[in-house]
Amino acid sequence: MQTDLSIPWFKQIEKTVLLPYNSDPQIYYSIKPPDYVTALTHTTENKFIILKQYRPVVEDYTFELPSGHIENGETPTQAIIRELKEEAGCLAEDVTLLGEIIPDTGRLENTLWAFYVNKVKIKTLPDPAENEGIEVHLVSREELFQMILEGNFNHALDLSVITMAILKQYLAP
Repeated sequence: MQTDLSIPWFKQIEKTVLLPYNSDPQIYYSIKPPDYVTALTHTTENKFIILKQYRPVVEDYTFELPSGHIENGETPTQAIIRELKEEAGCLAEDVTLLGEIIPDTGRLENTLWAFYVNKVKIKTLPDPAENEGIEVHLVSREELFQMILEGNFNHALDLSVITMAILKQYLAP
């Protein structure tokens, strides 16, 4: 394995791989971003926390679940608790790991740690001007599902976290 390119957001990796169906070694490239965390977050007011923010890559505003990278020395649980405090101004105590998701099996070498966070208390909603432009929205289950059906909430990995929460019976379908 060889690192060809390294910047703060990711490393490009070159690998020589022996495939089960070919005896000749093959060269493959992947991208290794840091692991990150995402949570479907349910408040004590029976609402879900959704963030609206501008994403330069898609050149548009998106609705997403709270998420972020795991910092050096942090556990995934510590990272999601920190991210919820930073992005949504809330205290998380009832944190359940739903599972580990591979974001893209053909290109990425990282893990998304998916959480369900229950009984979250909102202290004070952050001011978007002081929060990297992130707007915090509190929505009901019905509103969240409607956003998904209308294509307004379309982040693929977040949809997988919501699906995991439904399948593990943390969220009613």
